[in-house]
Amino acid sequence: MTGGMLALYLLLTLVMGTAIVVGIVRTQTEEVEGKTKDGVVSKTWREWGAPREKQFDRVDTARRGDILSSDGKILSTTVIKCKLYLDLGIKYETDAHGKKKFVGAITDSLLYASLDTMAQMVYEAVGGPHNKQYYVDLVTKERKSSKPRQCFRVVEEKIPYSVWLAITRLPGWKNCVVREVDGQSVKYEVRSHIYDQMARNTVGLEIREGTGKFNGLEGAYDSILKGRNGVYSRRRLTRGVWLPEIPEEGTSVERRTDGDSVQKVVSEKRIDGQSIVATIDTRIQDVAEDALRQTLYKYQGLGGCAVVMEVKTGYVVACANLAITVDTGGNPVLDGNGKYTYSERRDWNTAVSRRYNPGSTMKTVALTAMLNDPKITIDTSMRVISYRKTFPGKTVEDSHKKRDSISVREVIEESSNVGMAELGWMYYRDRRNDLVKLMRQVFPYDKLHLDLMTGEPEATINDVTRSNSDLLTLTYGYATEVTPMQIITFYNALAGDGRMLKPLFCRAIIDRQGNRTDIQPVVLKEHAFSPESAKIMREMLAGVVDHGTAKSIKSDVYHIAGKTGTADYHISGVGYTKAFNNSSFAGFFPAESPRYTCYVMLEKVPHEAFGTQAAKVFRMISDCVMAIDERLSVDMAALTPVDSTKAGQWPVLQRGNQQEIAQVYGLIDRNYMTTNSNSQWVTYNSATAAYQPETPVQGRMPNCQGMTAKDAIALLHSVGLKVRVKGYGKVVSQSLKAGTAVSKGTVVEINLK
Repeated sequence: MTGGMLALYLLLTLVMGTAIVVGIVRTQTEEVEGKTKDGVVSKTWREWGAPREKQFDRVDTARRGDILSSDGKILSTTVIKCKLYLDLGIKYETDAHGKKKFVGAITDSLLYASLDTMAQMVYEAVGGPHNKQYYVDLVTKERKSSKPRQCFRVVEEKIPYSVWLAITRLPGWKNCVVREVDGQSVKYEVRSHIYDQMARNTVGLEIREGTGKFNGLEGAYDSILKGRNGVYSRRRLTRGVWLPEIPEEGTSVERRTDGDSVQKVVSEKRIDGQSIVATIDTRIQDVAEDALRQTLYKYQGLGGCAVVMEVKTGYVVACANLAITVDTGGNPVLDGNGKYTYSERRDWNTAVSRRYNPGSTMKTVALTAMLNDPKITIDTSMRVISYRKTFPGKTVEDSHKKRDSISVREVIEESSNVGMAELGWMYYRDRRNDLVKLMRQVFPYDKLHLDLMTGEPEATINDVTRSNSDLLTLTYGYATEVTPMQIITFYNALAGDGRMLKPLFCRAIIDRQGNRTDIQPVVLKEHAFSPESAKIMREMLAGVVDHGTAKSIKSDVYHIAGKTGTADYHISGVGYTKAFNNSSFAGFFPAESPRYTCYVMLEKVPHEAFGTQAAKVFRMISDCVMAIDERLSVDMAALTPVDSTKAGQWPVLQRGNQQEIAQVYGLIDRNYMTTNSNSQWVTYNSATAAYQPETPVQGRMPNCQGMTAKDAIALLHSVGLKVRVKGYGKVVSQSLKAGTAVSKGTVVEINLK
């Protein structure tokens, strides 16, 4: 470039630079006309352009509160999950020299080098029904197809964000993992049940994905849990960089819409949701579900429930609802033995949403109503007809041994249909509506309006004035349909001297500062029936277990009071079938001073057991609750008689939780010796007369010999194993030998004696 031309270039550059600077200054100060609703006003370019640099109505999403268990565990929380899509497209570009260059998201060498690792991550995150090799084959098949997709979904389920992120960090996989599909991020905030299936109907599920509508506790306490989203504006700092502007609460800001029209927006600060404490105790819930699942599996029933409630508060500490597991097409899922498996199903809430003919557990209701009738007096020692009797229009027959007559007390203890029908006919054939009114007084036929967003059906009683059969069958558990929650509410009132409490599923609310507000018990009826009537019924129910229809569950350590129930299984559109029945047991423990009420119902199990299947589930639950509740353990230790033949012999707990073993030693005033006070699990060394540490190893079967059921279950769960319990007492054998290699989710059976 010549000197003259260079000089001319520099001069032009200077002139143009000056013009740009002047232009910038002018845009900041020159007045322009802008229209408002008040007419034409003058404003600077800066003032005119400022709103156009802002985005209004940005949402600051509130964090949903957690749901905690009464024993301090997290039942439900918000987590990020992701859909896993891979870009498996094969693309090449040709350079100027005609050479092809791969420009796809990932090369074959990098894809296959980490494919095994990716498949293992997905398998561990999702579990069944597919194994790791399934995902390897799936991706390989797609990659080798003629047109591999650039947005290929590997797994239908969402996977945890941590797993998704780990996959993006595999060598060369950063561009292979798809971030957005159809303009939507693959990341989603979802409610996660930390304990998976445990009590999930009670905790609550999103009704349909993305709706933000829940059932269960999630739905009932939605306004408390969800908080309030914030509304704010943001200003552009530079291209792609925006800074939020969150003014004081209630500040009004202008939002420019079409043309120059202005809308005022009130900004709001984000308020995160509060947390709630459920009444569910994970230890008792786990025991209830396990006992229910074992029994349903044994008898191959349709489903069932097990509910445990605190007598003095109405808090529901366990609510297990299980039914036959079905696939996405609604077909039953069978295990390797060709038998049904059981799980909590979204559409199946036995305890709350389904009503049944209660069967013989309703005899207690009818007799309580009669005892509470001021117009009659029933002596429980009086004799009534037993075994078989023909009434006008109906013959009633018992299943127990033939006897001409039995006492009213024995009517309950031996569950006599004829005896109850005789009482009903004797006192109410001319006062039929009186019996219905009395039963409605002592039993919660109205909706309980539970603190769960789950539909409660209306309980029903047939019109007994039209049919002798309905009057008679009402006295022993038919001609009426009720829910399991209504039954346990009644039995809880029996345990509480006639004070009827509403079942509660939320124990407390925890605000954003961590302050806790307890939810107080709700009294439905202070005196649903007299304390005298309640006492008489409790004594009879204790007799049911001591020497009646439930004597098979009698305990030598503590007393149970309760009533067996058997109702013919009803098939819709067909009627009743004698091949199966609904087996139930309702009661409370310890009988002398009831602390817990429990109701168990098994739907469509073999008829021949007459309610004892459910009674055995009750016993499995009550045994574990007695061990878990330290107050009851101490009470029972004081009540247990000492065997004089073993005086001077100190008991030894072979192995278990160190803290609890030390507490037992303290109760019997004996010196506790250990080689390591910090170890959670210990085993007794007879040579040193001291306890030594025993540390469970992940991937290896622990030694449970000599443990209580509670400790064995806790230990096996700590290494990721599932448990089936048989029998009562201490562990005498286990299905897998100690030290055996095991994988997460393996089912282990322990036998107690």
